[in-house]
This record gives sequence, structure tokens and C-alpha cells, in this order.
Amino acid sequence: MEENNGQAAGAGLIDKVKQGATAQLSTQKDRATEGIGSVVDAVRQSTRHLRDNQHETIAEYVDQAAGHLERWSNQLKEKNVGEILQEAQQLARRRPAVFIGTAFAVGLLGARFLKSSRDRQSSSSAYRGRSGGDDIYGVRGGDRPRDLTTSPAVTSSFDTGRI
Repeated sequence: MEENNGQAAGAGLIDKVKQGATAQLSTQKDRATEGIGSVVDAVRQSTRHLRDNQHETIAEYVDQAAGHLERWSNQLKEKNVGEILQEAQQLARRRPAVFIGTAFAVGLLGARFLKSSRDRQSSSSAYRGRSGGDDIYGVRGGDRPRDLTTSPAVTSSFDTGRI
């Protein structure tokens, strides 16, 4: 009897974890589609700028790319997380190279996005170390380590070719 209760508790825990993960992925999906919408707006603004400067052909290609991005974003908004995961699994089975390449590109873009978000957040407090506070690396103004590449011993070994 205790074994059945343990299994039921384990199944309940797994269901809660799945629900939490699905909710988190859904939130991230919504953020991603909002971000794509912002990119589409920026791309469309650049096409207006291109047209103002008589670059109609380039503007047309950029506008087509914005249209594709917008359609893809709308499709993504309409799907639930389960459908997206199922399509990703199907793509991975049919075309593994495309899947891996896409995953790599998404990872690079995500890392770049996170880095730029972090940089923007810390830019208001950047280099406070010069005024006595911590700089963006958490190092006090006078506590910065010395640049070892300008050490005379290191410089002379590079200059003479000796190691």
C-alpha cells in the first residue's frame, strides 16, 4: 500500500514539475515573440530609411525579410509549448544538421541578447570605481590588479624572443 502512495506522490510531483516548466516555457515564448516583434519594427524602420535614401531594391529585400519574421512570430504566438516541442523533435529527426545549426544560432543570439541586457543594466553604474565605489566587476577603485602584460619581465621576453 505504501508503494502505491509513493508512486502517486512521485507522479504528482512530476506533474507539478511539468506544469511549472510548461508555464516557464510559455512565458519565455511570449517574451521571444515580443522581442521578434521589436526586431520587425526596427527592420521596417530601416526599410523606410533605405527608401528615403533611394535604395529601393535593398529596402524591398529587407521588407520581405521583415514580413517573413513577422509571419513566423505570429505562428509562434498561436502555438502552445507542446506543439512547438513536437515540431522541434520532428525537425531534429528529419534534418538533424539543420536542427543543430539552428540551435547553435539561437544559442549565439540568446547569449548576445543576454550580454547586451546585462551591459545595459550595469551601464548606469559602470566604472563607479573611479569615484571610490565598485566598478562593474565588483572591484574597489584602488584594488584593481596590475596589468601583467606590461611587466618588464614579460615585455623583455617577448622583445628578445626568449621564453
